[in-house]
Amino acid sequence: MKKEEIGTLAGIVWRALNEKGSLSFEDLQRETRLDTESVCTAIGWLARENKIEFDEQNGITSFYVYQERYY
Repeated sequence: MKKEEIGTLAGIVWRALNEKGSLSFEDLQRETRLDTESVCTAIGWLARENKIEFDEQNGITSFYVYQERYY
């Protein structure tokens, strides 16, 4: 997989999260229609760039777009 492809996958996942809000891994796969490897790669890329956050409740991890807030 090339870096350009990973960037494209990350864009697809980020847009889905930005549009839908918090999504589980399975919901992300369903929304983006990407395979497991592609979603994992995109999540890793976005996490490394601090573009997404994770939340775990009742054993289910959800992902959402990170938004800095200044008060």
